[in-house]
Amino acid sequence: MSPLSERSVAVLKNWEPKEAGWVFHREDGTPIPATHLDQQHSRVRARLKMSDGFVLHSLRHRFGSRLGESGADAFTIMRLMGHSSVTVSQRYVHPSPEAVELAYERMTTLNLQQAATVFATVEGTRESKIQ
Repeated sequence: MSPLSERSVAVLKNWEPKEAGWVFHREDGTPIPATHLDQQHSRVRARLKMSDGFVLHSLRHRFGSRLGESGADAFTIMRLMGHSSVTVSQRYVHPSPEAVELAYERMTTLNLQQAATVFATVEGTRESKIQ
């Protein structure tokens, strides 16, 4: 299950879902079918003069895209979006030239730190053998 943002939690608490736990429900607590939600979305989209290409799934796609833009790796996106494979999640990862350069710099720094540790260990071993 994916975590919810604080804003999403606040909105849901204001709606006070019925005991059945459905977010989108009728007065009696029974769930509203997805087809009905699609119809409502179509009416709202028409009233707001939005493109027919803006479907409910667009919101999910935007979430994945924003995760990728924020620097999330494909495995994190897979977990948050509930994808069955990392291959699906990879379509949301588009590293900028700056992100590629930063990743390379982090790797170089890590390599230098590890090399310094190895060098210090080797030098320490030499000193102990000499004494």
